[in-house]
Amino acid sequence: MKTLIKNTILIDMAQEEPNIRKADILIEEDKIKKIYNNNLTQDEYLEINKDCNKVIDANGMICMPGLINTHTHSGMSIFKGYKDDNTLMDWLHKVIFPVENKFQSNEIYWNTYLSCIEMIKSGTTTFNDMYFNMEKVIEVAEEIGERAVISWSVTDDSIRDKFEKTKEFFYKYNHKNSLIKVLVSAHAGYTCNPETIKRCVNLAKELKTGIHIHLAETKSEEEIIQNRYGKTPTRYLKDLGVFDVPVILAHGIYFSQEDIELLKTIKGGISHNPISNCKLASGVCDVVNLKNNGITVALGTDGSGSTTTLDMFEEMRLVGYLQKVTKLDATCIKAYDILRMATIEGAKVLGLDNEIGTIEEGKKADLILINQNKTHLFPINDICSNLVYSATGQDVDTVIINGKIIMQNRNLINIDEQKVRNEITKIQEYLMKGGE
Repeated sequence: MKTLIKNTILIDMAQEEPNIRKADILIEEDKIKKIYNNNLTQDEYLEINKDCNKVIDANGMICMPGLINTHTHSGMSIFKGYKDDNTLMDWLHKVIFPVENKFQSNEIYWNTYLSCIEMIKSGTTTFNDMYFNMEKVIEVAEEIGERAVISWSVTDDSIRDKFEKTKEFFYKYNHKNSLIKVLVSAHAGYTCNPETIKRCVNLAKELKTGIHIHLAETKSEEEIIQNRYGKTPTRYLKDLGVFDVPVILAHGIYFSQEDIELLKTIKGGISHNPISNCKLASGVCDVVNLKNNGITVALGTDGSGSTTTLDMFEEMRLVGYLQKVTKLDATCIKAYDILRMATIEGAKVLGLDNEIGTIEEGKKADLILINQNKTHLFPINDICSNLVYSATGQDVDTVIINGKIIMQNRNLINIDEQKVRNEITKIQEYLMKGGE
């Protein structure tokens, strides 16, 4: 299978500074085969075209790597807007957990489907997910063809068969050409005692994989860990060996200078979730300080319940606003740096930067086309600034994952969006509105 994207404006995200140019991109099977600098002769075009199964004229469109959501809970889509305006702990214990306790595999399947549709339609090609009944998340990701990093979220009260499931699916999926990768997950320091976390660390070491965990999200989390163990949440995880393996640390708001020093040694990085952190009044991650200390920071959305959107463009915009206003420094972070957080920095945090995150010959063909022929994206003085501060997920025209066209002209390929909505409505009726 060969696909040619011609006449596009390419932002490859492969350098520290923007490399923006007109280009044609040849995709062969699941990889980027060749990037042409848009100066082909007519004869050369004909020679390339004759072997192509698909030619996409991307004139007026920006091509960039697919966005990478480094922290979400796709099975929570049904909670969008549900009993908002609570603190994190009240929201979890009084709102979310009682409904989650009723979830069966069917609910996880359709909730995940809805999340994946929203992510694809807003340009996300890879997502990192921790939740439960993750075999259903895998099932949906495989059906759609979306790249996913998966982990069963372990807490003291919900260990059950999660270690066994993690091992089973790790050996099934963690091979070179799989769209699915499996990690270990401990939910958080405040829901996992030292013994539980040590078991997670030991399993990650056994499988030679990483750990996905919430860290330093709220002041109350900090107080809980300090009262229990006499140390910060970061030091708590460090002392239990969590940083001995690659980590995706979700949120990362409350760090002391000592914590920063500890984090300098980690492999992996922080997943910053600005909308969720604002909506739950958790605080603001100091992205600039973390980056200045050599710590990789990527972007995530968190679950739909706390963030109410899975649009990574919205997350990018808020990163810029929050860092500039809290620092009182309009120069502290550039639009291109924020684009990198949503692409190559996300790939680095997930340990997938050799495969995805940039558009380069030999890498996986995960890319999106953004239609810039929109009034709100005009005029074009700085493409990176337009993408971060003006674009939305609705501007994504085409999504290609692993060389396969998943959406074109904003039409999903082989996905029945209305059926998914209908199933979610049924679930909402019997789980959240008292129906049978």
